[in-house]
Amino acid sequence: MPPRFILRAMTIQEVPLSAIDFCDETFRITEDLDLPRMSASLQAVGQMNPVILQEGAAPAGYRIICGFRRLHALRFLGRAAAAAGLRQPAESGPLQDLLTAVWDNLAHRQFGPLEAARVLHTLRHHCGVEEEALVERFLPLLGITAHRNVLRSYLKLHDLCPGLRCLLTTGHLTLASAERLARTSPETQAKVLPVLSRIRLSASLQREVLELAEDLAAISETTLEEVLNQPEILAIADATGLSAFQKGEKVHALLYQQRNPRISDVRATFLAEKTLLNLPGTIRLSPDPFFESPRLRVEFDAGSAQAFREAVDALERACRASSLDRMYRI
Repeated sequence: MPPRFILRAMTIQEVPLSAIDFCDETFRITEDLDLPRMSASLQAVGQMNPVILQEGAAPAGYRIICGFRRLHALRFLGRAAAAAGLRQPAESGPLQDLLTAVWDNLAHRQFGPLEAARVLHTLRHHCGVEEEALVERFLPLLGITAHRNVLRSYLKLHDLCPGLRCLLTTGHLTLASAERLARTSPETQAKVLPVLSRIRLSASLQREVLELAEDLAAISETTLEEVLNQPEILAIADATGLSAFQKGEKVHALLYQQRNPRISDVRATFLAEKTLLNLPGTIRLSPDPFFESPRLRVEFDAGSAQAFREAVDALERACRASSLDRMYRI
């Protein structure tokens, strides 16, 4: 369990927003401070819960311990002051102050991955909590699997650049992809962001695209950003008339062809011969995934006896086509 601590009674008073250091984000947890619902709530019923500030801790004024969203919303609404509980620096240490913010948030919501990463980063680098304690005490507190490698992934996730953080928050980037990109340099992250923000990929295709790009970078002795910013990919990302998902599929297909040119050429030949068979869409003809054997898998759907007969007739015609022989020789 996290360390226990005792809070002294705090005096609640009005503090001018101009006296609060909004630049000091030592104890910030929330990823997105621009929350319309918070502003709407404050505008409708006012500030119901005081924020907690620390006196004399920040050169520019009061340091925020918890209540970042409320304070940003109040400033957005043009309010002059906020109701705040004041804490003296001598009353608590960094760990106690951060845990105050953590429990204030956990009381009504779960943290997102970036917020959990921010908490763990602050615990490690500002509060001086050792790695073992982070794994055993604080990962469970945040609802995360207690494992050393998981901790290291989250600590690295904190280094993700703002643009990629936004893609993760909006669901355009999976947590696994974000962790993978967080291991690259800030320069690499900044250079791959424009391409990744213009295409959409499923979770599986995201993983494959990044793996293919990394493989190609290693083979050609270049970098991930050079692979993802080659002219062919930029042309796909800028193409009009294609949805973001269609662009993503084309980028994946291009990288796959570059990484596996022989299989790609064989697959293209197979598809050309398959087209010549002129089979209806209800019939599916699939080769071995890597063309390591001459086996073909045939499937079809038939909703009636007549549909069944038509599928069999189409297959019978295909049996007499020379394309079928060539497909088995690929």
